[in-house]
Amino acid sequence: MIDTLIVLLQSSPSTFAIGLTVLVGLVACALPVWLWVVRWPQLRAHHADLIVPFIITTVLFGVLVVSFPAYEGIIPTDAYALLPLVILAAVLVPWAVFCLRYTGRDHLLTNRRIGVASGLLYLFVTVFILSVTETLPGSTPLTILLGIGVVSLLGGTFAIVGIVLLSTYRDAELPMGQSLAAVLPLVVLMMASQGLGADPNTRTIANTTVFAVATGSLWIAVTQYDVLTRRPGTSRLGLRSVVTEMDEPVLIINTDENIVNANAAATALFGSDVVGESFENVLGQPVTSVRACDTLKYSTTTGTQKFDPRVSSIAGGGGQRLGLTITLIDVTDREMRRQRIEVLNRILRHNVRNDLDVVLAHTDRITDDDIRSNIKQTLHGTLRLSTKAREAEEVMSTVTASTEKFDLGALARSVADGFRSGEPSGDITVEAADIQIVSYQPVVRRILHELIENALKHSDTDTPCVYITVREESEGATELIVADNGPGIPNLEQEALADGRETQLKHGSGIGLWFVNWAVTQLGGELEFDQNDPTGSIVTVRLYD
Repeated sequence: MIDTLIVLLQSSPSTFAIGLTVLVGLVACALPVWLWVVRWPQLRAHHADLIVPFIITTVLFGVLVVSFPAYEGIIPTDAYALLPLVILAAVLVPWAVFCLRYTGRDHLLTNRRIGVASGLLYLFVTVFILSVTETLPGSTPLTILLGIGVVSLLGGTFAIVGIVLLSTYRDAELPMGQSLAAVLPLVVLMMASQGLGADPNTRTIANTTVFAVATGSLWIAVTQYDVLTRRPGTSRLGLRSVVTEMDEPVLIINTDENIVNANAAATALFGSDVVGESFENVLGQPVTSVRACDTLKYSTTTGTQKFDPRVSSIAGGGGQRLGLTITLIDVTDREMRRQRIEVLNRILRHNVRNDLDVVLAHTDRITDDDIRSNIKQTLHGTLRLSTKAREAEEVMSTVTASTEKFDLGALARSVADGFRSGEPSGDITVEAADIQIVSYQPVVRRILHELIENALKHSDTDTPCVYITVREESEGATELIVADNGPGIPNLEQEALADGRETQLKHGSGIGLWFVNWAVTQLGGELEFDQNDPTGSIVTVRLYD
């Protein structure tokens, strides 16, 4: 059998090549059949956008390769090298659809564009074949038009190959071999169409080799690699969908400060498509002003909204400035809450405090000693609460300043000494190594002060005991531990702190632990509560540099 094939190859290489081409074409035709029978049920739910154009491409390619012998009597032998060009033109549209969807650029595809491209390409193929077979009389305009068609065909092929390879290069998770297998058929068909100078037998053998390489590459693309499920366009589509589906308005402006793109949220905010309009005309102020402001006001049909504008630069590969993205974060509710808190805080800190001072000054006129004592005790407690709220706010404002390096052990001993000589007092033990940390010293001091005060004030023993430990963890964190022998922190109060809000059933008895919770969170630390043995609580503050 092998000897017969060798004799046939030596006596008539073109005949052998044609037979081999038919065999390659049958192998190529088997690919869409296998895809339809085996892979289509698995992929149609999520990857039909890729498998459909891929199957169409392989069907066209396989049928055209199998039909190769029929070209002998139609196309002159000196034009055999043009057959790969015809096949390239015939499969280019479905293959381009596959490649653009594969790389996440399917937004470039519309039915109209696909229809126009298909019509032009198949018209080019028809005119090209009629011209080669001399069915259509030759003329200079026809030659020029065919030349433009060939250049456009090759240019489009180059563009598609470049898009696929560049997208894969930017996707570090995808092997380049996968995309090479996907574009290799286009590349070899394009290269084979350039071999016009070879003799007929050589051209036939070259065509067979090209078809075999293209067929093998198609099979490798869907077996060794899986181009139908793994695509470099995933990250691109993900980024685009994030911007498109964001609830926050996003504007993209060029260097002339004109809006070149806007997501659906931006269109809904402004009530119309603002693409092409000047940013200043739409927002009422230039970009430079928006960069400098903390909040931006914009009046809509539903009222005035306030936004926190986030401006990011768009730079090219060489670092050149191409434009800006502006994201408008709606902070209307946040600003209203801030204003309400500021007003209530002013009322509580000043108006109510002043009124309480007046009431306290008149309590001496009350003749009943018990009533006078109870009223004074209640008023003093309310005044202390107001003072603590003011001091807590002042301490938290220091978080906006710069951090400093200090000895946490020395700070713990200093705070403990303050309680030993004042009220409330108790037996305070400090076990602290000299540990240097970088943080906000006033905030850390206040945290420790509140924990010690809470332990002493709520103690139900005659001799309150507080144990303070400062130590380093193996993971690099520093722990500040305050333990006591009191009744412990109620579970409902711990749950309120963990949930971050109070209810009628779950609430605290003051603002001390709330301050500790806020401060530790602001410092990027962790707060834990445990039960002491036999009674009391253990509060652990874990700080990180």
